[in-house]
Amino acid sequence: MTAPFLSLAQIRNRLILTARWVLREHQPGPDGRCPTCRTADCPPAAAARYVLRAATRVHLWHPTAQPAAHDGDAPRRADDAG
Repeated sequence: MTAPFLSLAQIRNRLILTARWVLREHQPGPDGRCPTCRTADCPPAAAARYVLRAATRVHLWHPTAQPAAHDGDAPRRADDAG
């Protein structure tokens, strides 16, 4: 259940939990095949690994680019106009 009031971090955490659950369900058996799909290269497990890789690379709490704060009290220079 994803409600519209969830933060991005909460949605990210739910994606990670779901991907981990899929990986547990589709873990290859001793014969190397997925017990659910009965294939050697399980598409749901590959998608879950991709989601985990993408979700753990993103750091929502460390933005990469911050706009430069302009001091409103300081006089503007000619090269600052714009």
